[in-house]
Amino acid sequence: MGENGFYRQVDGSAIPPSWREAGDILRQSRGLAVLLGDVDVGKSTLSTYLANVCLDHMIQTSIIDGDIGQADIGPPTTTSSSTVSNHILRLEDLKPERSHFIGDTSPSRVSTKLVQSIIHLRDEITARSEIIILNTDGWVRDEEAIRYKLQLLNSLQPSLVLGLSSNNELDPILDQQQYSTLRLEASRFARARTREERRKTREEGYRRFLQNPKHIDLNLNTIKLRMFNKSRQQRIDQDSTHRGTLAGLLDEKGMLLSIGRVVRIQNGILRVTTKTEERPRIVELGAVILSSRFAEVGYEP
Repeated sequence: MGENGFYRQVDGSAIPPSWREAGDILRQSRGLAVLLGDVDVGKSTLSTYLANVCLDHMIQTSIIDGDIGQADIGPPTTTSSSTVSNHILRLEDLKPERSHFIGDTSPSRVSTKLVQSIIHLRDEITARSEIIILNTDGWVRDEEAIRYKLQLLNSLQPSLVLGLSSNNELDPILDQQQYSTLRLEASRFARARTREERRKTREEGYRRFLQNPKHIDLNLNTIKLRMFNKSRQQRIDQDSTHRGTLAGLLDEKGMLLSIGRVVRIQNGILRVTTKTEERPRIVELGAVILSSRFAEVGYEP
């Protein structure tokens, strides 16, 4: 359940009837299903439910976690995919099999990179998955969010769009797209979280993937060092503006090996706190600044 977690028993089923209908239709349609919804309406819970339904019917199913701000499968600032091989109580039970470092917790600042990452993850798992469930972020209410979600749908061309809403907040998105759509009610047990609670959830996510870390020293002459929103290598000779920066440690293909926290950049050496045993070929510096206890203490402009 995690730190300060709790549970309570409820009367009746916690699964709305429309969710059961969605499970039946998804089993028949197969392919890619994209879940859309505002924050705290139950998207992760619906993803979990649908994955378990598919598993019950022995359908090969994978989940893509595209919510970089409240990531469940991988750490915050990343997208991840995972194959569902056992029943799960929550998406955090899944182990990230492939991950990309996006570098920010706000999709508005990295929307193009985010779409490309999700497409890449989908393409990698399509051949071995009969059903792919994409859990998206809760950014849906302003014009830029609408453009981003429509761009994502048009790029992915899903078999099914599942719109999870409590009112009509998804209408501007759903009314402008052309894919098979089910409009589902939000769970009446979904609990709205404060901004502080959402920040604490992210910090638990950082710690989950940075527990018992070690220091590694990387020679800047042997790696590519770049910012998360830049494709070219950067020349960085001092650590004054990057101490505590969350970093993505990538392999030669740009896949995430692990996240890390920059300790210092000095004399051509980058020291990072991380858990990975593998030596990265690329290091991307993200927007988030973490304390030594992995609490968010700032963002790069």
